[in-house]
Amino acid sequence: MRILIVFCLLISKINLVVAANNQTINRGNGAEPDSLNPSLAQGLNSQNILLDMYEGLMTLDINAQPIYGVAINHQVNEDQTIWDFDLNPKAKWSDATTVTANDFINGWQLAHAPTTAAPYRQFFENMELDGKLQLSTKNSLHLQIKLNQPDSGLLSKLVLPIFLPMPTHKHENNVSNGAYYLADWRIQERVVLKKNPYFHAADDVLTETINYWVTENQNSELLRFRAGELDITETIPDNKITWLRENLNAELRITPYYGTFFLGLNLQNTHLKDPHLRQALSLSIDRSILVDKVLKSGQVPANQIIPTNEKSNHNDLGFDLDLAKTALTQSKFKPATDRLEILYNNSSNQKKVALAVAAMWRQNLGIRSQLKNQEWKVFVNTRKTDNKQIFRSGWIADYYDPLNFLELFHSTSHFNFYGFKHDDYDETISQLRVASIENQADLIAQAEMIIKHETPVIPLYHYVSRHLVGTDIQGFIDNPMDRHLSRYLHKTGD
Repeated sequence: MRILIVFCLLISKINLVVAANNQTINRGNGAEPDSLNPSLAQGLNSQNILLDMYEGLMTLDINAQPIYGVAINHQVNEDQTIWDFDLNPKAKWSDATTVTANDFINGWQLAHAPTTAAPYRQFFENMELDGKLQLSTKNSLHLQIKLNQPDSGLLSKLVLPIFLPMPTHKHENNVSNGAYYLADWRIQERVVLKKNPYFHAADDVLTETINYWVTENQNSELLRFRAGELDITETIPDNKITWLRENLNAELRITPYYGTFFLGLNLQNTHLKDPHLRQALSLSIDRSILVDKVLKSGQVPANQIIPTNEKSNHNDLGFDLDLAKTALTQSKFKPATDRLEILYNNSSNQKKVALAVAAMWRQNLGIRSQLKNQEWKVFVNTRKTDNKQIFRSGWIADYYDPLNFLELFHSTSHFNFYGFKHDDYDETISQLRVASIENQADLIAQAEMIIKHETPVIPLYHYVSRHLVGTDIQGFIDNPMDRHLSRYLHKTGD
């Protein structure tokens, strides 16, 4: 009898542990988040967490399509410059206080303030008049937005962290209005989120705890997944793709991703001011070898900024050694004595790309390069300065629109880390922002032609999203934006 009682107690404890594990999902999240302030966050590893913690007027459904968040309906005037939103009276902060229109006005004004230096501040430009946002409210559950120009993509943009509300009431720390609130943040280890019991759709949120783990080393992340310490990885190691297809094929998710990886060039640098050198560097990279022999994960070779499902009409220069060597001889760069530096963030996959590119430049042009890596937060700050030559860059679209890529290179863009300034390009982007759908294609092609000719960046490949997802995880739906809100995730049996 005594043995039976001990056995039953042991089984009970095991069941409790299993139940607790079923209520927790461990997600690999790459580098340490650069910020959890919605106004300041830049990297996807920050945005993923913020979209779990907060909810804007719009949010994402399980397929990453925009749907109402705090808003429950909206109306637009005939010329699409006045947008009225009604708010859900059941929307609550995690201290049970109702979310109001003033919370949105407060959050947007904080992000818009020049002193904040918000990296996505340009999204407010179309709402500005005399330096102020054109926002008003008739009551606590109504918000009106006035635009200077029509914007068919506004609803998609309102999902972004820059448009999240900030509480106006007195509150304790870590108050948020999303499906989860911040319970703990251990730097360079993990961010812990707990379910918000006052979230308006709390009954549909099945997972109590989300752990976002820092996983900068892809090989270590894979080992943790195999050991059961992670349920979802942020990525996979390139050199393990064949093994993963053979051994973890059910867990492996590889999906086209609306984004492009490119090398940034500092056009203020003495060597890289020379357009001939920039062309030579671009023309001497065999992107097919890079994606087929080095990366081997389904990436698509890129010779343009916008992913290939948004094709431009101009000719593709691609890989051409004869043209590359001619361009190099026309430049002032001297391979015998001059050197270049490639800067990248601390990542084994990024190192492989940098090594491959450096090897091609050495073999094809005789140019020697020095590789330099930095921890992500340091790298994010370095790329804003002139203390760089060539650096890893890229863009994952914030919303599904070619303009989201092309605006990066406008002279006033906060993400123009390249020192690129071109009057014709700026004018083309200005026209594109207000163009009708039928007139957009020619303007997109024109903008890409300028980028191709001026070469402020060197496109290398279009991304694919790559994850390992436990077979017991439900609600993780592959999509081109690679957005997976934790509110939809749960383990089998929950």
